[in-house]
Amino acid sequence: MQYMHSNKSLQPLFTGSRNGHGDTCSGGVSTPSGKTVGRWLKERREKKKEEARALNAQLYAVVSVAGVAAAVAAIAAATAAASASGKDDQMAKTDMAVASAATLVAAQCVETAESMGADRDHLISTISSAVNVQSHGDITAVTAAAATALRGAATLKARSLKEVWNVATAIPAEKAMEMRMSGSISHDHIRCNYSEGLALEENFLVASNQELLAKGTELLKRTRKGDLHWKIVSVYIHRTGQVMLKMKSRHVAGTITKKKKNVVLEVCKDVQSWPGRDMFEGREQRRYFGLKTVTRGVVEFECKSQKEYETWTQGVSRLLSISAERRNKRRI
Repeated sequence: MQYMHSNKSLQPLFTGSRNGHGDTCSGGVSTPSGKTVGRWLKERREKKKEEARALNAQLYAVVSVAGVAAAVAAIAAATAAASASGKDDQMAKTDMAVASAATLVAAQCVETAESMGADRDHLISTISSAVNVQSHGDITAVTAAAATALRGAATLKARSLKEVWNVATAIPAEKAMEMRMSGSISHDHIRCNYSEGLALEENFLVASNQELLAKGTELLKRTRKGDLHWKIVSVYIHRTGQVMLKMKSRHVAGTITKKKKNVVLEVCKDVQSWPGRDMFEGREQRRYFGLKTVTRGVVEFECKSQKEYETWTQGVSRLLSISAERRNKRRI
């Protein structure tokens, strides 16, 4: 204790200053974001609570959707059973096919809910109630509850993302204001910390963009023969250090998935609009780009807006730069 008092090595962590003179550019001791430990821990706790709320809302929503699917499957099965005793064989076969498809979708929804960590008792209770629906009012109530749950989950997710964005963009202004109020810090120090804040913001934007590309979004892809297909497209840095393009095709409500992976070499920005796409609504906003790959040549995609186009082209270009930098470091 006497050693700690004499050296005061831990004091900056609890006072928020980085060294005895308040110089934040000289590399003194600080928390990761330059805040006091108490404030940093409080923000981490709040963030974890918000993430837990968003996750619980998503689980509740996916269970509600599974309940709707189970209710539809039950009604379809009852309809098929009733039509089987009729004289219209064609209608009976159609009803049986619809019942089979609805059951498949319901089973997939239940499996998805379980894989996300939904409470089993809650899931069983929801499915049991859903399969006992008898009237259009019951179906409407189940559907409305699921829609409300989905909106709630989307709201919490958007709020969480907005809070993260606000924290990142507030860092430069907050640091500059604190130093101006101290009165003992020069303008050079203010500019230095403001630049640090801008760098943090830029890093946040880059990380967010990389996360979006890795998670993937649905894009319209054109084959070499000119055919158009919707694909779940994602780009990420593979463990081998190469930038990888992954495309997934979903069939039968997502139950069958085909994945294709290709190594990306280059981003092609000057891609002309596809023939015939100018006949559809929104043609003024559409943009096109291509990714040059090792095995498939240039793979072309369509973006719905200029913002989406910039997200993909700039994001993939950034990933290629990071990959090249890492390879150069290994060679040195």
